[in-house]
Amino acid sequence: MGGVEYTTLRTAQALDKTRFAPLLICPAEGDLPRLARQSGLDVAIVPRPKFESVSWFISGRYIANPLGFIVSAVNILRAALRMQKYLQAHPVQIVITKGLMAHFYGGLAARWSHIPCLWFVQEEVDQHRGGGAYRFILAQGAKRLPSKIIVDALALLDQFPDREGIQVIYNGIDPDEFAPFSPRQKMDAHLAFHIPQGGVVIGQAGRLIPLKGQSLLLRAFIGLAAEFPDLHLILVGASLFGDEAYEGALRAQAVRSGLTGRVHFTGFLPDVRFGLAAMDIFVQASVETDSPVAVLEAMSCALPVVVSGVRGSLEMVEPDSDAIVFPPGDVDALTLALASLLRFPSLRAEMGNKARASVIRKFSLQATTAQFESLLSQFAV
Repeated sequence: MGGVEYTTLRTAQALDKTRFAPLLICPAEGDLPRLARQSGLDVAIVPRPKFESVSWFISGRYIANPLGFIVSAVNILRAALRMQKYLQAHPVQIVITKGLMAHFYGGLAARWSHIPCLWFVQEEVDQHRGGGAYRFILAQGAKRLPSKIIVDALALLDQFPDREGIQVIYNGIDPDEFAPFSPRQKMDAHLAFHIPQGGVVIGQAGRLIPLKGQSLLLRAFIGLAAEFPDLHLILVGASLFGDEAYEGALRAQAVRSGLTGRVHFTGFLPDVRFGLAAMDIFVQASVETDSPVAVLEAMSCALPVVVSGVRGSLEMVEPDSDAIVFPPGDVDALTLALASLLRFPSLRAEMGNKARASVIRKFSLQATTAQFESLLSQFAV
């Protein structure tokens, strides 16, 4: 599970059940349907064909894979037919899609079934993906399939030539769920991840993919390790969608540094709060447009955050107030930002308190759910 899956689960849980009956339709069993069922939500499994890659990454460039386009197009139609069959057999009144392929096969199925479809777009489609064809296809589909498009950051509007009518609904955080940690909670987390007493921990949470910039953070950590001998790095998350090679490269980078005992890979954690509890400073080192919910989670937990100044992330923070912002990809600037927080614990506490206050003021789950419910009411029959 990543941020998209978690925000889907939390929104479905928070909806007013006297007005809405959320049903999560997933292509296979996994953590999302399991956690949804545990919270009392209805779940349906509608299998879909496997989609092929539409581009190759060769010598630092994305090259279109024509065969991948053909196979994916056929499988989108097959998936849409399966979804249409399900929709026609069940009392679904509104379809909400998340994920690029789901936008297309879910949008087609809803259109064929004469059901309103809302695209909830939470990720930017790489303009180089599929040789640039994906951006074009996304724009064409956006004109024909959804009844409404929602994005969770202003930065994501650039994917659509026609922005009119697109609504921005930011991700929401429950400040009671993501609250500051007690000394006992932090001690338990340190013990679980083999961090010695007195250790200071910087960390990041998210999928282990190049976009998230964990390699940059690891380089900054290596540069600080000698000056701060009690410093540890924790990377919460796992590789997904064929990015296992990136995780392997990160682990090799840690081995080469000779600091493997101070670099901790947790893998996927069902409850990200346990990973956040181990941290003293949270870093989001994304190198491209990104609006990670993990930043808001960390802020709500009163952790000081350091974020790269990419579009999306900049909408979440107030630079030099509730966060330190550094230029994307600039390892030296990231190192300096971390050093300033490591040298002054009082600055960490002050920034963490401001961060939590900002989340409560601007990104509460209650407020964003109310926006979403208001939008759904416009399409309810």
